[in-house]
Amino acid sequence: MKCVSEFIYKSLEKRDGGKFTNDKGDVIEYSDSYVLKVDELTSKGIYERKFKFPRKNIELVNKLKDINAYSRVQIEFNVELYGSQARVTPTDIAVVK
Repeated sequence: MKCVSEFIYKSLEKRDGGKFTNDKGDVIEYSDSYVLKVDELTSKGIYERKFKFPRKNIELVNKLKDINAYSRVQIEFNVELYGSQARVTPTDIAVVK
């Protein structure tokens, strides 16, 4: 499912992949990713939101590098619903003029 919303862009952070051992002794590996930080203006105040997306989305990364901090942006998301959770992944971004 797709959705679009407006935010204030803050930053883009790269996270390196790695692995860790959970409490059951299983080794969990995770890949490189980016974290997009934005502020959402709501009727109850300003909330910082963080959205993680895979490093392989080079097109989105290139667009984000050209956006200045605190610019108004419109972000398109892919929303995946599961039994007790939802995954919201940014797929596209545009500066609001």
